[in-house]
Amino acid sequence: KTFCLTHKTFIINKGKLFIIPSPIGNEYFFSEIYKKTIESLEYFIVENPKKTINYLKKSFPKKIFKNENFYTLNEKNLVDTSMQLAPCTLGYDIGFLTDAGCPNVADPGSKLILLAHQNNISIVPLIGPSSILISIMSSGLNGNKFAFNGYLPHDKKLLKKEIIKYENYSKKFNQSQIFIETPYRCQNLYEEFVQILNKDTFLGISSKLFTDDQLIKTLQVKEWKKIKLNLKKSPTVFIIDSNKIIF
Repeated sequence: KTFCLTHKTFIINKGKLFIIPSPIGNEYFFSEIYKKTIESLEYFIVENPKKTINYLKKSFPKKIFKNENFYTLNEKNLVDTSMQLAPCTLGYDIGFLTDAGCPNVADPGSKLILLAHQNNISIVPLIGPSSILISIMSSGLNGNKFAFNGYLPHDKKLLKKEIIKYENYSKKFNQSQIFIETPYRCQNLYEEFVQILNKDTFLGISSKLFTDDQLIKTLQVKEWKKIKLNLKKSPTVFIIDSNKIIF
């Protein structure tokens, strides 16, 4: 925007939208760029203001965070979303954080970020933890060709069809298939995988990442059948690969 005051012209450059990953589990990852960015920001758009403010205050005790400068992400209302980006039009940078991991990666944020693009607001993504990438990194399964499929249906008949479909996709396209589920349904999904998948298919489990109870394990289904695994209330990423050959 351009303003004229006493025959002088002032140009206000738009602020940037910083996409900032949040900790997973007990992990607090702060590079120097991350620290400098957080310390420089006044405005934030977040998924959960109370949770985010508490964690930022603990992590940056010397910085003053004003509650009124934290906006709750509401992508269902385009007007609200536009208003939340308003500080950028006045030259202020904004930090965008979701509750855990990377915004817009199995998390909300796509509409906010796209609207920023449409309004010529520069996007600055910061590096940080993503449960999906960490899981495929540590699985030993195909990390060169993989597909993230999000959530599977809860209806048992549909669920079985989908599991068989994605197992076939893995075989046909030589591609790992990645899934997530809400913590209280993870045990049930695990049991369905073990019951439905071919005994030689590999199943990777990444659960409670960066906590004292972290589990990262990849086995063939026939081996998982021998194990009593409790994933109740455990945030978990599941990966299946029907192409891997055991050495």
